[in-house]
Amino acid sequence: MPSLNLHSLLDTRVEGRVAFLDNLTLAPEERKLMLSARTDIRQRLKARLPKRIQKKAEDAGQGHIEVPDPRFFTQGSWAYKTLNAPCRSPQQADLDDGTYLPFSYIESQPPAQMSALLFESVEEVLSELADDKGWTIDTSNDNCTRLIIDSDKHIDVPVYSISDIEFATLVKASMEMYRFGLENLAFDSAESLERIDEQEWHLMPTEGVLMATKNRGWRDSDPRPVRDWVIEQVELKGEQLRRVMRYLKAWRDFQKWEKDDPKSILLMVAADAAFDMAIEKRDDLALLKVLQRLPDILRGKVINPATRDKPLDEQEDLAKRLDNKGIREDVIARIEHFSDQLEYAIDTCGVPSEACEILIELLGKRVPNDPDRVTQSTVQSQPAQKTAAVPPLGKATAG
Repeated sequence: MPSLNLHSLLDTRVEGRVAFLDNLTLAPEERKLMLSARTDIRQRLKARLPKRIQKKAEDAGQGHIEVPDPRFFTQGSWAYKTLNAPCRSPQQADLDDGTYLPFSYIESQPPAQMSALLFESVEEVLSELADDKGWTIDTSNDNCTRLIIDSDKHIDVPVYSISDIEFATLVKASMEMYRFGLENLAFDSAESLERIDEQEWHLMPTEGVLMATKNRGWRDSDPRPVRDWVIEQVELKGEQLRRVMRYLKAWRDFQKWEKDDPKSILLMVAADAAFDMAIEKRDDLALLKVLQRLPDILRGKVINPATRDKPLDEQEDLAKRLDNKGIREDVIARIEHFSDQLEYAIDTCGVPSEACEILIELLGKRVPNDPDRVTQSTVQSQPAQKTAAVPPLGKATAG
């Protein structure tokens, strides 16, 4: 039976054709809506947050403090381009936009008290904005304030403090960058704003970043290591790795989980460990090879890249979360089923229409039901070699 090439169902460069990847991508108008909401959030925080912090500090008997205008960085899947459109309700597209202020105005105050004061100030300002815009505010998370701007979209706003020197550098460099943007870009376009965002990430402080929480004081939490890790791995292995990460997240979103689902960061780090080299114009084979290796990887430790430079006893094992939720074996069994079915569709079934149906059963109706795109292939998938658990990504293994 001839092997089948299913790549064009997943990704295509043929004009007028829509592939699975296209259906995973937010439409331009949806991205524009989220970026517009982000601008509204930033403008409101710049206008009201400093005075709100000052007033709350004075009311708490802490005296007058000078608070500068905050700075902002978009982080998470939006920043490293692995965001997928939601598959079904109640899933939502997520944009994480961090708010940054310097240490100086909190150093003379009790740390836990100032963390709560800062968090509450952001929450109050954004609650007023939500009322003005007709959005819904979710204050249940101890780590960020969430603004639900539409039934399938939200923006999370965590708040951080960084050193005064780095904050001053950010302000100066950012002003220069935005002047350059105004002079050289169509500055009202979403694409231009995102390009400037990408450039600004290089200004981001690399250490000493503390996140304010509502009830647990300050946390050592830096969003840059994961973002840098994704960019580094994609530059090293190619864009196909990023696409495979998105396919896995889409599979996760299409599944119905009784307890909990595997988190995106776990799927991404495990996928990177399973991905050895790109297979040109064969995303189906690249995905299959990753799936074949994932079970062994998920049975071991999967270290969070954000902790890769820490001592071994401080590195975070992302796979341990599966045990905390009691879902490790369920996740592995589902991935094994995905792998077996995809291998059958590529190597055994031999019927394009059946291969389409299998892919739709695995990933949902965002996969096009178009057997004409499925072609015969002389390349057959090869069984994956057994893969060791992901090694700790410490200084000796990072890269």
